[in-house]
Amino acid sequence: DLTAALDELNTYADKTIYNFTEMTRNIGMFTAAGSSLDDSVDTIKGLANAAALVGANASTAARAWYQVSQAMAAGTFRLMDWRSLEISNIAGEGFKSVLTEVARKDGVAIDNMIKKYGSLRDTLREGWLTSERFTEAMSILTNELTEDQLEQMGYTEEQIKWLKGIAQEAEDAAVKVKTFGQLVETTKEAIGSG
Repeated sequence: DLTAALDELNTYADKTIYNFTEMTRNIGMFTAAGSSLDDSVDTIKGLANAAALVGANASTAARAWYQVSQAMAAGTFRLMDWRSLEISNIAGEGFKSVLTEVARKDGVAIDNMIKKYGSLRDTLREGWLTSERFTEAMSILTNELTEDQLEQMGYTEEQIKWLKGIAQEAEDAAVKVKTFGQLVETTKEAIGSG
């Protein structure tokens, strides 16, 4: 199982702008925090795609993985965890919207909370962003879930269409090299991993 998970991350690292060594370092933190191996892989890939969506580089993604592993260990994301994602510029609109859709699907009155507190981040005091919801959002951002799987999870047709669109956009951002620096890093990663 571990070899399969590492192979999956290696393949992901080879086709994206992100670093396999950082991923393997952080997968240990996720599993130590109580996440299953499969959930850890999905969280790392989904968070990397979310980082790419806002143009974050590999070192920024690595810092986010570390902070998320700490929040996962606690079981609930708190304001200080969220601030770390904001400082890393990962908490962009697409990322927040996916989390919001997961909350809506689960029956969380997230829209009322946002109205009450003024922002998504301030709603975290309600404790609604659990490790499970975060993991689900990251699995959506991997762009590996089918429409049927999303429907079985309880999403509406409209939500599925939107979620698949943002997930594709995030994956494209992670896979498409846009700068010379990214080309150099991606090439080094492919050579290093064979």
